[in-house]
Amino acid sequence: MNNQLLLILFWILASCGRPVSSVYQEKNISVISAEKTEWVGGRAGVRGIMYTVKLKKKNNQVIAVKTLHAEGNTISFVQSNSEGIIVIRGNLQLNNTEDNAFADKITTEKSTSPTLNPKDNWIEYIVKDSKKLYKINISKFILIEPVGELIPKRQ
Repeated sequence: MNNQLLLILFWILASCGRPVSSVYQEKNISVISAEKTEWVGGRAGVRGIMYTVKLKKKNNQVIAVKTLHAEGNTISFVQSNSEGIIVIRGNLQLNNTEDNAFADKITTEKSTSPTLNPKDNWIEYIVKDSKKLYKINISKFILIEPVGELIPKRQ
């Protein structure tokens, strides 16, 4: 009888379109926003994407983000905490794929730019005093246009 009940519960959860393990994924935090800003540097071939994720803690536990995976790439990041909100900021540098004679003279070896998969986004985190690793998926990053000057003027 117990096996039948477990099978029915499994099918109910599976029919919701979410994997069974996702019930625990959002136990401690929820995603408020996931944004990306594309940037271009002052030199040929220098460009990238800045990712910003805001998370809301569901309780007063101390949470440490271990991995930021954005658009198919593991991103190095910094974490800041304030008033129950966690902000994760990470940067992915891309190589310019446009033909640029000046850039070709500077770089002797061709490097490839990381591939971007807009559906492969997630964060792994731990709760203080626990070794259990939690994972929360991010549906997509919203492209935000930069505001203000990207390169400060010299004075």
